[in-house]
Amino acid sequence: MGQKKSRHSSALSLDHVVLRRITSVTSFLPDEIQYFYYDFLKYAPSGHLTLADFEKLYRSLFQHGTSDNFAKYVFHAYDTNRDNIVDFEEFITGLYYTTKASPNEKIRWAFDLCDRDQDYQLDAIELDSIVQALYELSGNDMSRVETYDDAIERVRELFLTNQDDDKSTELLSSVTKSEFVDIVQKDTTIMKLIDCRSIINKRASKLENSNTNSLKKQLKFKPSIHKSLSDSTLAATNKKD
Repeated sequence: MGQKKSRHSSALSLDHVVLRRITSVTSFLPDEIQYFYYDFLKYAPSGHLTLADFEKLYRSLFQHGTSDNFAKYVFHAYDTNRDNIVDFEEFITGLYYTTKASPNEKIRWAFDLCDRDQDYQLDAIELDSIVQALYELSGNDMSRVETYDDAIERVRELFLTNQDDDKSTELLSSVTKSEFVDIVQKDTTIMKLIDCRSIINKRASKLENSNTNSLKKQLKFKPSIHKSLSDSTLAATNKKD
């Protein structure tokens, strides 16, 4: 009798060098990373994702909001080598920063997400743009907490007020990363604006519940770890094609 093949065949196994690099910068376990890789290849057999793939993925995840604008932010933040595609290593590292990273790491990643021109500073235009993208993404969720116009005004005042001169009413032209981190750590509302994990988990939970039976048929196994965000969203997107 032949030996049964593992669900992670050698053809699907991640290169050990890449695996070590990922474990060195994230808190994902090796088996968990391999599981993500299996899911990733189901959706992206070519081994990479394009901007169009990201936009489709985010539309499936955030069905009650408009996600294309924010998807562009995330795609460019994931695409660290600027080759206009996101490979698995970039994808899993970006996923770590949006889910399991420490608050300080998450804030720093959020800064990089907003810093589209990569000048290591955020100006009023960049701050306005990311707030707009987040409000579009959340549908009505954010507006229940604070209106868009109020959020824009508060973000500008919070980040561009001269912290060294309480009497000055003139806003600064930009904020540095260290200043951004210090400010966000002191403000829970702004932290919610840059941390979409609660929204992602809520959306992913709905998708996962509605696709449980189809996932079981597709995967035909019981994973040894909790079902990943990657698995539920990618499988849901595949089903829509």
